[in-house]
Amino acid sequence: MLRVYKKCEKSIDNLYGIKEITDFENYDKPFMMCISAQDNIDKSVFGLIKEGARAARVRTSDEFAGGYKIDEMLIDFLGLKYEYKSLKDKKSDGLADFVYRYLRNGKDIKKQARKINFFTYCNGTNVYVEFEKKLKTMLLNDGFSEEGIKDILSQISLVSIASEIDIKDIYAKGYLFKDVNDREVFDKVSKYGSQVMVRNNRESTIVNLNNKRKDSPIAFLCNGTGEHELKEYFKDGCIAKGAICACVSYLVSNSINNSKSSEFIPLDYSEIKRLILRYNGEFDYDNKLLTKLDESIDYGVSKYTKSEHELVTKLEKSYKKLASTKRYLDSQTIELEEEKRKNRLLISEIKDKCSDVAFEQIVVSNGMWNNGGKKYTNEKTDRQIREEYELLKNEDDVLRR
Repeated sequence: MLRVYKKCEKSIDNLYGIKEITDFENYDKPFMMCISAQDNIDKSVFGLIKEGARAARVRTSDEFAGGYKIDEMLIDFLGLKYEYKSLKDKKSDGLADFVYRYLRNGKDIKKQARKINFFTYCNGTNVYVEFEKKLKTMLLNDGFSEEGIKDILSQISLVSIASEIDIKDIYAKGYLFKDVNDREVFDKVSKYGSQVMVRNNRESTIVNLNNKRKDSPIAFLCNGTGEHELKEYFKDGCIAKGAICACVSYLVSNSINNSKSSEFIPLDYSEIKRLILRYNGEFDYDNKLLTKLDESIDYGVSKYTKSEHELVTKLEKSYKKLASTKRYLDSQTIELEEEKRKNRLLISEIKDKCSDVAFEQIVVSNGMWNNGGKKYTNEKTDRQIREEYELLKNEDDVLRR
């Protein structure tokens, strides 16, 4: 089962800043779909949505970025969570159904496709690759030609981070960002990029993944820490951070502009390449470049001031503590209910197998059961009765002899 969530502001009623989208039929807002490698774990799913928003320079609890307010953005940052009924269930099927419905909701299917962006981490990229194959088949069944489908899907964008999944043949505009020192996803692309960087004495390089295509997916490769962690790509000092943010913010801006304009606004492939090139080792990495990027972005919505950001961040820390307390209380409630269940079973067994006297002495007197005020405390216990029975039996046996 597929569940779709979106990032929003945290509040006392929404401690995690996450809302589930249930009305797929009428959903028509531009979006960036963030796909985690661990798409059945809340922390992983919701964490990647936050990083997708941060890449677009929307304010998060980790960074002021461009200061944009998530609730006012004209684009949603979504995430997928899968609940499997069977290991044979294909993740890509539910996603294809969601996107297909979205594409068909628009009057101009090509323009509708340009409002779709993907942000994937590690093996989450494979979900996109399989999804695109499924979507192609669905559109073929609708009567679209191969060229027509390629033209439509070329308006979708994919930003893939720390992945070894092959994206050179996808129809979408693909952008791969990768640390060549990350051995978990080291492949031919990493090896080639590493050699180019050594030869040119640079800390990063850009390569085309498919030289047979004019709009080949691009790989931005860099010398990083080698740690296979998404957070490494968003640390200050990581040369990939600016390149990722420049790429994502352009894609988001274009999707927003398409939703506001009556005209179709295609992606400017050369402009995206130019933006990424600024972080290709031709300039020393400097926070000033990221600051200039933030200043150049205009999503047409209001921003937090830095002082507001500090206050909201403090408030979010309180929400985080409250959420932690709530999780603890919920776990204690579950344990308590389990203990009550076990007690009910125990009481039921005692009631079935003991006399009323024993039941009262064991259960009622300990406050575990209300026996309607009946009292048997002056009666003999089951043990006393057994002992008397054994004594009488022994005496009878003696007399019989």
